[in-house]
Amino acid sequence: MYSTIPIQRQWARLAHVCRALSSLEGHKLPVGGKSIDGISPPLRISRSPTDILQALAATVGVDPTAPHYKYHDDPFLIPQSNYRKRAYALSAEAGRKAATWIRDEQAHLFTTREWDPPMKMKTPYFNADPHIDAFTPRPIYNDESKVTEEDLLYTINNALIEDAIKVYQLLGASEGVNDELKMSLLQLLCFYNEKEPIGAEWLEERWFAAATRERQAATWKLGGLADKIFASMDPKTPEAYCTLIQGMAKYYQAERAHAFAQEAIEKGVPLSTGVYNSLLSCVGFLKEGTALRIDALKGLLAEMNEQGISPNADTLTACLRSISAWGGGQILQTFALQVLAEFKALNIQPSLSAYYYILCLFCKERGQRIDILTSILTDLENRECLEPSDAMDTHFFITAIGVCSDHLQDINLAERVHALLMKGDNYKLVGDAYKESIYYRHLVTVTCRHAPFETTAQLLDMLIPNIYVPEPSVMEEIIKTLEVAGAGDRLAEVWSQLVVFGLAKRIKIVEQLLNALCQCYSYQEDEIKEKIRNAAADMLKFGQLIQEQNENRRTPTQQLSATALANIIDLCADVNDKDDPSWEVVGEALGRLRSEQAVGVPDKPEILASVAKKAANIGKPGIAATALTYLAECGFEEATKACVETLGVMLNRPVEEVQTLLQEPRSALEASLHPSALVIAEAFHLAKTGGPMDSSSSESDSDSSDSD
Repeated sequence: MYSTIPIQRQWARLAHVCRALSSLEGHKLPVGGKSIDGISPPLRISRSPTDILQALAATVGVDPTAPHYKYHDDPFLIPQSNYRKRAYALSAEAGRKAATWIRDEQAHLFTTREWDPPMKMKTPYFNADPHIDAFTPRPIYNDESKVTEEDLLYTINNALIEDAIKVYQLLGASEGVNDELKMSLLQLLCFYNEKEPIGAEWLEERWFAAATRERQAATWKLGGLADKIFASMDPKTPEAYCTLIQGMAKYYQAERAHAFAQEAIEKGVPLSTGVYNSLLSCVGFLKEGTALRIDALKGLLAEMNEQGISPNADTLTACLRSISAWGGGQILQTFALQVLAEFKALNIQPSLSAYYYILCLFCKERGQRIDILTSILTDLENRECLEPSDAMDTHFFITAIGVCSDHLQDINLAERVHALLMKGDNYKLVGDAYKESIYYRHLVTVTCRHAPFETTAQLLDMLIPNIYVPEPSVMEEIIKTLEVAGAGDRLAEVWSQLVVFGLAKRIKIVEQLLNALCQCYSYQEDEIKEKIRNAAADMLKFGQLIQEQNENRRTPTQQLSATALANIIDLCADVNDKDDPSWEVVGEALGRLRSEQAVGVPDKPEILASVAKKAANIGKPGIAATALTYLAECGFEEATKACVETLGVMLNRPVEEVQTLLQEPRSALEASLHPSALVIAEAFHLAKTGGPMDSSSSESDSDSSDSD
């Protein structure tokens, strides 16, 4: 019964071989000529695996209202705040990093793959079909490892700095390695300064990396392996000189870099354009003062001309980089324009990084307003495409939009910058997550301040929240814009956005939103008014919830001000039904005011006076009494008049009769007044005399005794 199993296995292997041959035959396309039937197939075009997907995506376009594809397409799992976006993306990548760590640490578990097709040899690491280098465990090198030059070449090609240094030492250092591999290792060490780089496969870690300014200080590793390899070379080739000089200049070892350059020139060793570009970028470290630095830069350019070395776009970028780092002023600005004109005369187009340094030089925050951005945009808009050539190219768009927002305050230029960024494949030049956030911060700010409200609303709907989550300062600008436009519906939605974005705990923004809601409440429709009241009630409940959660903490929780609570009372009291839940919110807010759970006193006490009168009118005497008692305890002048008017509403009597009634002693009032009306009478006496009501004598008797 088992005799058919080997035959079945052989048939399976044969079938696999046939499928493989047929697939290979299908991939063969004619390269030219005519077939027998006269049909001439076109020449084969080499394409990458994702070319078809990119073509299909270009026909559909990007939906800005949809979340990024890296997040789960589920309303409950889509992150809506900057913190959650970062946490979700990095947590997913942390899982991939953990899997990579297990693969590298337990490499012996991944030597075979049992699911490989038939007729495949089960040799370690190379039995996959197809073989994928990225899934192969990294080799581990120690003092007992037997290595060859192929291992050193593998570590160099994969930028494994520590492993490359270890293999180089195991091979016997300079004596056991050929000159070609030694040169490749020197290039690797000089490029990374003997430090392990972040893996290129960790895209999210690079995207959410903390933004740090470039440290312009000498960080070159003196006496390191790069210096030793260069010293061991005999003879020292021009390629070795160029590599070492560029490495030293990149990490601001300027004096040694220029010294090696002079040594190479004296020995007749030709230097490349890249060497002079790196020397130009750090020429400012050799001289002090603007005039001496300008002379040094001109000297290097003249030396390039003497050596017959042609400049390129990177040469212009290096010059402008040095000039912008020396400060500001008219002298440097004029010199930068002269350099720019000279390179344009040589038909060298400035790169985005060159224009970035121009903007840094001309558009200072506190400097004179200079519109050089218009000519820059005109030049860039006339180009077919913007190709990145330098890492600093990603700084151009955030700087340009910042100039539009803060320096020039021009919405038209901001729209041109944004249109240029969205053109073609230019969005890749926005940089990382930090730069993207800065870009949209400036764009939203300048739009809120200077664009029509329709344009602002359209931009906010497109960006928030999937593309951009506003920072607190930007949210304040949005609230101001919505308040001026009277967009009560949008203002009511802002509160839910504050909760989702994690900004609801920022008391300053919440109080600003409450003030904006009060300012535009009166001329809204009834449906929108209800939304605003619900938002105000939810603000009070959210504050109470946060206070309960943090009551055991040592650090006190920041509380809403009395003015903010008064605004909540003003909004929620705009109902005529005494059974409406909004009156419960009014009572809770008044209770917090009386229990001193608010900061300060209300700026507009007349709000509480009008609320007390309205509460008495619809049958809420307890709320009216609480509001007037609080006004009397705070010593507001409005308390006396408000007590009389509110009692007149409650008792349905004119003001003169109420004033006469309040002159009676407490014992008489207790018998004739409702408990809430009696509390109001006590508040009236407290506001008028500053003390409690006397139970035995009238107010007039008290006044006469005081005069005696």
